[in-house]
Formats: sequence, structure tokens, C-alpha cells
Amino acid sequence: MVLPPALLSALLPRFERPAFVGLAAVMVVCGTLEGQQPSFGPLTYEEGSPLQRLAYTPAIEGADVVGRGVWGIDVHNGFSNIFEQDSTATHVLFLDMERLTTALTLRWGATERLETGARLALETTGGGALDDFIVGWHDRLGFGNANRDRFPADEYRQVLTDGNGSVYLDKPAQTFSIRDVRAFAKWRAWRSLDGRSVVSLRTVLRIPSAGPRQGNDGADGAAMALWRAGMGPWYMHGVVGLALTHRSPEMEPVLRPHTTFVAVAVERSLGRRLAALAQIQIQSAALRSFDHRELDRAPTNLLLGLAGRVGDAWTWDASFQEDIPADTPAVDFTVTLRVGRRW
Repeated sequence: MVLPPALLSALLPRFERPAFVGLAAVMVVCGTLEGQQPSFGPLTYEEGSPLQRLAYTPAIEGADVVGRGVWGIDVHNGFSNIFEQDSTATHVLFLDMERLTTALTLRWGATERLETGARLALETTGGGALDDFIVGWHDRLGFGNANRDRFPADEYRQVLTDGNGSVYLDKPAQTFSIRDVRAFAKWRAWRSLDGRSVVSLRTVLRIPSAGPRQGNDGADGAAMALWRAGMGPWYMHGVVGLALTHRSPEMEPVLRPHTTFVAVAVERSLGRRLAALAQIQIQSAALRSFDHRELDRAPTNLLLGLAGRVGDAWTWDASFQEDIPADTPAVDFTVTLRVGRRW
């Protein structure tokens, strides 16, 4: 099904039309490729906002498992530019930074239907050098830049306090530090006879690696259902889940005890080694009690990208992420690249 241009404009009134229409054209024109092609989605994604990362942030992945005795390794890099500045009677917020997150995931097929693994994330933050580029990018898209032009470019700040001086977030820049350690298990509950449609259940245990004023002082947990449906050269991917946060006493007044998340992706096969994807991600806000959209509203992100494989063992995906609408805790601008191998 191809949506008419008028409907596309209504759904995404603020998104750069040439970029979206260009990807849609690729997905439709390549519809001449016949046959049932393999799936490479969904796009690898994880919210990079420091406000959301005070709690568990879902790392979206495919529904299927690797298979008995199979090992897999994935390296994911996400580079984000972040700017949020706001001051009210309830809070003072100033985020001005760039973040590089490198996540290493190791997985192993314990049985044909059960996969276990672990994930380690390394984080680098700093002032960066992309502020001028992002301002120009947002001007071209018509997104606006709030009051970014009132502050020097390429500076670093990561601060959140309340109106009475309580500090909830105040982190210095850091270089390649451990930020997130997780263990997980994924069980395939159902698979169609042709293997193209799958339903799985996944559980995750997140071990904190930061101080109590940077999130929690105990392990977090998450449970989710993942699905994939194949329809000719098209695939649909979906994830829905719940995460529980073990809050520190310092963060209990403002950090929610749980968050929910959902993702939906449309994938168009472009052959046996390439696919184009459009994906939407929504997660409930990690913070509360500020009565402000940029803190309490659910971050939502649109992703556009490509995914594929090289040879029989290597897979990859690359994407661009933009927050929609812009006045939520979601990161302003993110580019991602994942490379994986199975053996």
C-alpha cells in the first residue's frame, strides 16, 4: 500500500519531504523485485537522551533467535547531538552535549528456541563540534532551534535541578566509560512454517554502573514481546514492553518506577542482501512531577535507514533518527551503525 502525498504531509508535517519521499520511492520502485526475500530489520535503536537513560532504555532487535549452538556478536555505534535548555519554577534544565554510545552484544543459542547473552555499553560525552551543522539542518527542515543561538556553540552541560536547589543530574564530560551492563534471554514462542513470521518473548536484567544521582542503585528489569510478519517482499516488525526501575532514594521524587515502550517498523526487501526501513519508536517518559513537556512527555523518534548482509555471516544496518515532535525528552539528532556476525 502506498500512501498519497497529501496524507504523508499530514502525518509528517515537519519532516523534510524530499528525504521521506526519497526513501518511499526506493521502497516502491524496487517493488519490481519479485519473490520472498530475507528480513534484515528492525533498525538498531536506543534512546540517547540522558534524561531517559536515568532508567532502562530499550535496545530494539529482531524477533528471531540465533539457533542452537550459534554464536553472535553485534557492535552498535550511536552518535547523538543534544540541546535542551529550560528554566521554570519547578526545574532548571540545561543539556548541551554530544554523545557516542558503543554497545557490544554477545549472544548464544542455548537451544533451537532459546537465546541468551550479555551486552556492555561504553559512553563518551563532550561538547562536540556539530552545533552549527545541526542549527542549519533544523533551519532547512523548518524545525526551529528554540534558544540554541543564545548560547556558545560546541559547549558541554548536563544539569537538571529543581527550583529549590536539589540536584538530579550533574555529570561532567567523560571518555569511554562503562555506562550500561545487561544480561538477557529470548525465547521464540512461535514461528510460521516458512520461517518468515515469528513471535518471541525477551527478558533483560540491567546492572547499574552509575551513582545514585545518575539513576538507580539496584538492578532494573524489562520484559517485552517481539514479532515479525512477512508478506511477500514486505515485513512488519513490532516490539511492546515494560521496564521496572530500581530507584535510588535521591531520585524517587522524580524518577518513575516503570516505563513502557513500543516500536513498529516497515521493511521493504530490495533483494537478497539489502532492505529499506521506516520505523517509529515511542517510550513513556522516565521523569515525572515537573509538569513540563520537555521532561514529562513521551519521547518519540522516527528512524529511516537501510539494512543488509555481506556474505553469509555478516549483517549491518545504518539509520538516521529525528525526534518528532521536537519538544520531548528525545535526542535531537542521531546517526547509528551496527555490524554483526554469526558463526
